[in-house]
Amino acid sequence: MQRRFSVNTEALFKSLILLGFSVFLFWLVKSNNIIYYINPRFVKLTTAAAVLIFFMFMAQAGNSFRWTSTCHSCCHFGHGNNKLYLFPFVVTLLIAFLLPNNALDSSVAYNKGMNLSTRPAASAQSDSTTAGPGNVPTTRTNNNDTNIQGDTLKAQNPVQSKIDELRKSSLIKISEDNFTLVTNEVNMYSDQYVGKEITMLGFVLKERKFTSNQFGLARYVISCCTADAVPDGFICEYKNASNFCEGDWLNIRGYIQLGKYEGNTVPVIMVTSFSKAQEPQNPYIYPVYY
Repeated sequence: MQRRFSVNTEALFKSLILLGFSVFLFWLVKSNNIIYYINPRFVKLTTAAAVLIFFMFMAQAGNSFRWTSTCHSCCHFGHGNNKLYLFPFVVTLLIAFLLPNNALDSSVAYNKGMNLSTRPAASAQSDSTTAGPGNVPTTRTNNNDTNIQGDTLKAQNPVQSKIDELRKSSLIKISEDNFTLVTNEVNMYSDQYVGKEITMLGFVLKERKFTSNQFGLARYVISCCTADAVPDGFICEYKNASNFCEGDWLNIRGYIQLGKYEGNTVPVIMVTSFSKAQEPQNPYIYPVYY
């Protein structure tokens, strides 16, 4: 029986799809466009997935070419079976390569709303503990007789020392590193921060429930991927807030007062000065887990 070299076009097509996904993931990581989709702490897992898919491609490609003794050996595509099940993978791959990699804009934030009502203000005197970033418990005490215990807890939990620094500081500078720490702390214990000055970079968000002199200043916080992105920040008040457009990036400076939002007491930044800003190269905030 004559041996011939044959090509299984179905297996070949599957291998090309796998190669496409592997190349796409490698490109996202190499170009740093991966930040538009996931938290950077998962980049290594993404790279590992790309490597695994590449090995799958090589295994599948090996099944695409073979020597066969059948008299019907020829280029074929699964013996005429319906291969429409591959179509969604092809479309997904084409969309992945053709669509631009852009950060989420303010329109998404408008639909989601700011993360304010889920964190009503509370007095620090009424609770002994609160949750820091990553749900790390932090201890609060005003009893000087427990200094030794407090020092031990600080050594074990660095969040406590950072919170103490915030409470002692007269000017709170919000950065990408401390964003979630500050927003959680100030929203949960806002009465402890009334009158303090604060600076922040964010984009303008306007909601129907805001008054004419109010706007939200927010950043997207991403714990895992853009699917769980939440616009987080503060309500701000400024006499000419109507001049700001949705999505404008601002650097603001002001002081913290208490206000009402959806029946809850929340901190409000009374803006004293601002400057227009460019959107950061990476506009997202990733929670820091201490």
